[in-house]
Amino acid sequence: MPLGKISYICSFDINFNITIYASQQNFLGGVVLTILLSACSPKVVYHQNSTPEESGLSLMKITDESVNIVAGARSSTLYGSISGVTAAGLCANAGFTWSANRLLDISPDGSELAYLSFQDNVWNIMVRRSGPQGAATQRTFRQVLDFSWGIDNKLYFGDATQENRIQISSTDAHVGSLMRQHTNNNFDMHPVLSKDGKRLYFTRVDKSGAFVWSYDLETGALTACCRGYNPCPIGDGSSEFICVRNSSHGTSELWHINYEKAQETLILADKNRGFTNPQVSPDGQWILCQGNSKSSISKKNNLDIFVVKFDGTSFLQLTYHPADDCCPVWSEDGKFIYFISSRATSNDSFNIWKMRFDL
Repeated sequence: MPLGKISYICSFDINFNITIYASQQNFLGGVVLTILLSACSPKVVYHQNSTPEESGLSLMKITDESVNIVAGARSSTLYGSISGVTAAGLCANAGFTWSANRLLDISPDGSELAYLSFQDNVWNIMVRRSGPQGAATQRTFRQVLDFSWGIDNKLYFGDATQENRIQISSTDAHVGSLMRQHTNNNFDMHPVLSKDGKRLYFTRVDKSGAFVWSYDLETGALTACCRGYNPCPIGDGSSEFICVRNSSHGTSELWHINYEKAQETLILADKNRGFTNPQVSPDGQWILCQGNSKSSISKKNNLDIFVVKFDGTSFLQLTYHPADDCCPVWSEDGKFIYFISSRATSNDSFNIWKMRFDL
C-alpha cells in the first residue's frame, strides 16, 4: 500500500466522565482521574506495517490478533484541565494522555514473553515463547491491571479484582496458580523487582498524588521513596531507579533517583512531549521509553517509542507509525526491542512486535 493511502474505519462512540484507574476496555489504568473524551472520535485503522522512517528496524510481528487478544495502551485527547500529580503519561501542550501501565515483559533468560490477554471475562497474564510461533499459557486468574517479570521468575502484578482497590500480588511464572499478596487496601500498581531481588518497587496513588514505594521481601518493611511512578530499578543494588514524574505544567519527565543518598537528577524533559515506561538496556547505556509525538501521516499525536542515553544525550525517536506503539522491553542481549502496537490490523487491535536495535 502506498504511504499516502490510509485505510480507516470511523465509529462514533460517545464517552463521558470516564474514571480511568482500572478500565477493562481501553486499559488507561493507573490513575484516579476523571476526564472527558471526545464525543465523536473516528477510529482510524492503519494497515501499513511500517513507515519510511522505520526502514532500518527490521520489524517482525510476533502475535496474530485472530488468535491472541493482546492488551495495549490507548492514547486519548484531553479537554479542559489536567492534573500533574496523576500516574498517567501527560503532555499538556498537546492535550494528550496515555496509560503508563506495564503490559509486556520478557523472562530473565530472554526466551519467553508475558502479556495481558482478555480471558474469563477479565485481563490475565499469558506466557509464551519469544519467537513468532508458539502457544500461550494462562498464568493468572484474576483481573490484572499491569505486571512485570522478576529476576526470581515470579510475575508481580497489580491485582484489580476487588472493587475500589488495586493490590500488589505475585505468582510463579511457570508452576501452579498459588498467589501471594504483598499490599492491601490501596491503589498500588507498576510493581517491579530490584536487580538483587530484595526489594519490590511499586507506585501508590492516593489523594496526595503518585509516589514510588519499596517493599522489603525479607522483612516486609514498606518505605515511601519519592514522588513519581513507573519505577525501573538500575544497577546491582536496591537503592537506585528511574521513575516518571508529572511536572506542574502537566508533562511526564524521566528522573534518576537514589533515595538512600537523597539524590534526584532530571534525565529527559520536553514541553511538547511526555515520556513513561522507562526500561534500562542490559549494558546500562540506554533508556527505552514511550511518549507522544505528532505523526507526519495523520498530523495527530500518538504513542511512539524513544531511546535516550543514561546521561540524557543522544535522544532518538525509533517508531513513527501513526498507530499507537507502547510498552517497549529489551531483549536479553539488548540487540532487539519488543513492543505492543496497533499497527497493521483491520480492527485497531494490538499485537506484539519485535524490532532491531543496533546503535
